[in-house]
Amino acid sequence: MAFEYGAQKLNIRNPFRFEGLIRSIRGLLVLAIGVYLLLQIQPLLGSDKARAWLNLFIGGLFVIGGLKALGGGLFQVMRFFVGRAAPASLARNVAREAVNEREPTLYDSKTLHNMLMSKSNPTFVEPVGWFARAVHSVFPNLIVTPWPIRNMAQNLAMKLTKSFVAIAAFLVASLVVIMVFSGTEGAEVGSTVISLILQATLLVYLGLLWVKLGNPLSRQNMTVLGNTTSKGLALVIIGSIALPILIAQGWIGLWSEMRPGARQDLANLMPLLEPVFQTGTLLTLTLICALATAAIAVVLIKARIRLVSIATSSSEMNNSWRFDLHPRQIFTTLRDLVLMQKRQQELPNRVYLDKNDTGDANRENEQFNGDLLAEIQPVVEEKAEPASLRWARAGGTVLAQVLLLAGALMLWFGADRIMDHVAMMDQIRASQMGMEQAFTLLFIPAGTTAALILSSLLLLGFGRTLARICHLFWAEIFFKSNIFDLHCEGTVMRATHYRGADRHSASSEQDVFSFDATYFALATEAVSSTFAVSGQHNLEQPRYLLSLSPCDGFINSVVGDLEDQFRRRDDEIKSEKQADREQRLDYIRQEQEARRTGDMAAQGLVAPEQRASLEADVINDQDREKIARWEGDTAD
Repeated sequence: MAFEYGAQKLNIRNPFRFEGLIRSIRGLLVLAIGVYLLLQIQPLLGSDKARAWLNLFIGGLFVIGGLKALGGGLFQVMRFFVGRAAPASLARNVAREAVNEREPTLYDSKTLHNMLMSKSNPTFVEPVGWFARAVHSVFPNLIVTPWPIRNMAQNLAMKLTKSFVAIAAFLVASLVVIMVFSGTEGAEVGSTVISLILQATLLVYLGLLWVKLGNPLSRQNMTVLGNTTSKGLALVIIGSIALPILIAQGWIGLWSEMRPGARQDLANLMPLLEPVFQTGTLLTLTLICALATAAIAVVLIKARIRLVSIATSSSEMNNSWRFDLHPRQIFTTLRDLVLMQKRQQELPNRVYLDKNDTGDANRENEQFNGDLLAEIQPVVEEKAEPASLRWARAGGTVLAQVLLLAGALMLWFGADRIMDHVAMMDQIRASQMGMEQAFTLLFIPAGTTAALILSSLLLLGFGRTLARICHLFWAEIFFKSNIFDLHCEGTVMRATHYRGADRHSASSEQDVFSFDATYFALATEAVSSTFAVSGQHNLEQPRYLLSLSPCDGFINSVVGDLEDQFRRRDDEIKSEKQADREQRLDYIRQEQEARRTGDMAAQGLVAPEQRASLEADVINDQDREKIARWEGDTAD
């Protein structure tokens, strides 16, 4: 769908202004930090080249990320270009005026007709799989939301479920480790080591689970309803039991092969090694961010479900017609005259089906049928949003950008601490400190730095996930339109109308058609929505039919205007026939009067110069009596 400029606007607002503003502020701050780090390179080159190279790397990342965020935010704040062909059609548009539409459609003409006829909405597809059914059982009205929201909700529910299962599996695994090591040699050291391994595994699993979220507005999520499977749950449950047992058995075998001195050294090292890992803090941060993200998403989904009143109804009308018109006039008048007068904002209607065989109906008693399915140009509809939706969406957007900024700052601080650890390592080598001092001065702070860097990555991931979830609820735009569907079939009658046919003038004839038809009309007032994106293809996304309401006034207006056009044309034809009939009768009366008097020129039937030749023909009384009898007049 190419951009079509028109002086008359469609009044579609830019939904991304607030989101773009917050994103631009975050991008500007990150860009400023990156420029500051790059400006520090020159002073550091003379004293600390390693830190200078680190500033170059981190500053370059910040400049790239800041410019991307600033540019994307400003792009969202700037003018929202909407062409005259927006939004996308529900099905393939077969109108003569249709532009070259390239956006995908979820429906076809047959589906739209069945929706109006059966009072149903196939947009609300039944969930597939037991997990999806369980999610829709908890949120039964989730089925009446557009597909991107349903896919996001199912994905979020799967993340929550996997998180709870993973935590439960961690507790079960810890219990299994205690049971396996009970009464064995080296149980205390082994349980500490395996516990650290399990904590790190749980941290990595939860981090990857929540940080990884695809774009909810990708073409795949818009056109395909996702099928959430539970294969990951089975693997987590199996691994929580089998993995600790295998690791414990391997540790028991390793411990049995160690020398007594190595065992004692390892046992003494455990109290020093355990504080290096900050898995408890990282797990707490992960759980808090996950719960905050899930809570905001649940509030947004529940508020969005209540936003549109779902209905699946349509208005119906059926009757019979009999007019002295060619049946082709049924569809041409409806499409090009009646429905054209119903246009919105002087835009062509969307025609999804225009199929009839009336053009070939030219013989007596020939049958015809046809269908026309059209949609009036959709107009944007501003929905009264609940306060929970507005505040959760705005708050989630701000929180997402704060998490992204905090993650960037923590990455900077963590990278800067690495150089301190490098300097400390050189001091330890020069002074030849003992193992305990080395752990205190180097490895424990290094563990804190590693936790800081991991925390920054977690915050960046959670901020990105939350921003994508909130963006989905900024992007939805609602439209209202009328859809009209007509099916008509009947029989054609043909007659020949003679003009000026008498025994003196030349004959001319005209074929006159009439039809006897039965029609069935359907109409509905549809509420649909689409998801805008920032960029050149802002509204070139599929449109979802959400609600179908009856519109008796619209269907009565369309059918009434159509029948008025038929009656007007029928009256015009009858008037022409009546005028021609009166003209013929007047001509016959004039001719009879002229022949009675013998003065053809006086009656205007012949030219004056022919009068002499006419008067030369002497007609006696006997011949006059025969002519009068032949004309049907026996009077004198």
